[in-house]
Amino acid sequence: MWFFRSPQIVFGEDSASFISTLDIKRAAIVTDRNLLRTDIPGRVQKALPKGAESLMVGDVSEEPPLSEMTANLQRIRDFSPDWFVGVGGGSAIDTAKILFCLYERPDLTVYDITPLVNLGLRKRSRLMAVPTTSGTGSECTWAAVLSVEGEKRKHELASPEVLPDYAILDPTFVVSLPLEQTRNTASDAVAHAVEAYGSTWRNPFSDAMAEKALELVMDGAEGVINDPENLELRNQVHIGASMAGLAFSNSQIGLVHALGHAWGARFKTPHGKAVALFLPHVARFNDDACPERYDRLNRIVPEKYRDAKLADSLESFMGAIRQARSGKEAGVDRGAFLSSLDSLVASASESTGMVTNPKDSGSTDLRNLLLEAYGAD
Repeated sequence: MWFFRSPQIVFGEDSASFISTLDIKRAAIVTDRNLLRTDIPGRVQKALPKGAESLMVGDVSEEPPLSEMTANLQRIRDFSPDWFVGVGGGSAIDTAKILFCLYERPDLTVYDITPLVNLGLRKRSRLMAVPTTSGTGSECTWAAVLSVEGEKRKHELASPEVLPDYAILDPTFVVSLPLEQTRNTASDAVAHAVEAYGSTWRNPFSDAMAEKALELVMDGAEGVINDPENLELRNQVHIGASMAGLAFSNSQIGLVHALGHAWGARFKTPHGKAVALFLPHVARFNDDACPERYDRLNRIVPEKYRDAKLADSLESFMGAIRQARSGKEAGVDRGAFLSSLDSLVASASESTGMVTNPKDSGSTDLRNLLLEAYGAD
């Protein structure tokens, strides 16, 4: 028996106005430091129903540790919200998920958040996500990622109960997204689609989402980078990124994310850039385990990027959007990389992506993929 899980998705221009129709009395708006300098959190605040009170929690950094994610928990408990609204990229939305859990269940720790336990959430509040990037997919997933305090690794937690009730996909919220974040989050969305399609837990529903996501994101990403204020293309990529989130949330990730999480935690490389380093190499590694599926996915790749093999097509796409093609190009010192190689292998080995990747791998395989992704000296 399988389940396909999704929030209720509201999409298109002015979709944020839907927020005013909800029964919201007290909203905790969770966002990040950079967004707090823009008008976006204020726009969400103004979209609340008339008379609704709000608490702005706006000090989330990129890929924060747990202590930072929960720093405002007592303020939130004192405020007693009936809604949590995560506004931002994956870090802000994941923080909203964790705060929602710990507010609902003060007796829990984050390590109690697991698919195997009925948490009994939504007794006091509900959860909404308003993504301001097009790629993490967190608004459509039942997972959250946090950086482990004092260690250069990440922890992945999951429960169907942290899936947002609503995901608001308003393209006007991503028009001002900087080009580097546009590039990185598009790369992440493509990785989600490819990994979902190859996952050993794939299913017809996740396949459909992955195929359409790949088509929409790869067809629109380069155009968005060249014409950032093109609202039609922004909307296309924004929707495609959420479809990619639905795809991997209902199947699973693989080696790309296992390696990308390890790399990002070690070198503070933005997540989308980190997974982009590994995607073509892992696709080449996996090819003999699922050649027919990769060939079918490759036929969906826009013709201008398409090559004989999916891995080559992915390399072509990453080049077209001017993504870093090697660890060296991403700014990681070779000596630092080589001295971290053993710990990177160990960290990647702990990921759930090792279980659902279409091809089994061992430490030697992980090491070789890391060396390939770093590139020649």
